Amino acid sequence: VFSLGAINKIDSDGVTFRSHIDGSKHRFTPEVSMQIQENLGADIIMCFDQCPTPKDRQVVIDAVARTSAWAVRCRNAHPDDTSQALFGIVQGGIFEDLRAQSADFLQREVNFPGYAVGGLAVGESKTEMYHTLDFTVPMMPENKPRYLMGVGEPDDLVQGVMRGIDIFDCVIPTRIARHGGALTRFGRLNMRNLPFANDDRPIDATCDCYCCKTFTRAYIRHLVKAGELLAHYLLSVHNIHFLCHHVMSLRESILNGTLLDYADNFLRDLKGQTTPG
Repeated sequence: VFSLGAINKIDSDGVTFRSHIDGSKHRFTPEVSMQIQENLGADIIMCFDQCPTPKDRQVVIDAVARTSAWAVRCRNAHPDDTSQALFGIVQGGIFEDLRAQSADFLQREVNFPGYAVGGLAVGESKTEMYHTLDFTVPMMPENKPRYLMGVGEPDDLVQGVMRGIDIFDCVIPTRIARHGGALTRFGRLNMRNLPFANDDRPIDATCDCYCCKTFTRAYIRHLVKAGELLAHYLLSVHNIHFLCHHVMSLRESILNGTLLDYADNFLRDLKGQTTPG
């Protein structure tokens, strides 16, 4: 419970949301959340949790207690005879002792098949996020998937993998696309910018996505400036392809023992210390 924080009311039993469309009320509990996710048929479903702002200790304490109680209710509501994997969510803000408390409870009391780190990328600095991962990931079992929720910037994927994260999710590729942005190894391109008006190159000459194989930067800029929905679609195709290829490269570098080299080179390029060829 985070992204609709301005229109919800949380209590120990669940959350009441007020529709931004017509003002109608909608009640969600751990049990309702489980039923919805089971009906959707997802391979991995998540416990209902409270994601607080990361730095207010008392708020985080309350959220950890509520998340722990809800995790037990989610497990009890989740049928045993299902192929859907229910993951627990470790909360605790930027506080090491609260993260430890949350991780210990989830493993001791419920023992999920996978665990997620929640409550990051919600206002803290990147330095704080990485530091929190440094002490949180070792609290999670090495033999089970470790999932970093809501994080998907290219550099954050590198930093997460370097710390032992296995799974990510994020709206970044489509959100950036809606604002005319394109992800590349050498940083983000704002396709609204004037220099692209007569640029007949693809967004990324090394990319084999449909957008880059078919259209020029100038055409993409035209679509963005004209407010065409096709711009959002094509940039989303490119950004998702870029991130998928990035993660595949991270995986391959782990398998062939070159993760440190890949990470160093990628982060150096992203910071602009080299230029595209």
